[in-house]
Amino acid sequence: MEAVGRRELAEAIMLLEEGVQANPFWLRGCLFLATIYEYTQKAEPAIATIEQGLAMCASGLRLFSGQRWGETLERINGPVAHRRIRNHLERLRQYERMFRHRLARLQIRCGNLDEAIEQWSAIEEVHCA
Repeated sequence: MEAVGRRELAEAIMLLEEGVQANPFWLRGCLFLATIYEYTQKAEPAIATIEQGLAMCASGLRLFSGQRWGETLERINGPVAHRRIRNHLERLRQYERMFRHRLARLQIRCGNLDEAIEQWSAIEEVHCA
């Protein structure tokens, strides 16, 4: 964050890339890195970063909605644990929506209209579900 404050975007990109590589589930880092890429007019790396974030959201959502997880959840007692799990799932869904919106906007900017339509359709499916 200090590098961004000093307007040393190359350093900020390098540090964020390292952080995201070290922890692919750092969704906030993915979003921030994609934002810096957008700001510096680097659409392709921004798209790749957003797609990576989407993949991590999907992986997390699959993990928490798998059959084994459901069985584990049944054994966990207490409303606090259940609330934390629900909050985590909701946070993953929020990040997924943010990534999809960003990706659709970038795809439009790059002239990839079919891909943008695909993302908007996915956003509507998630919203309706």
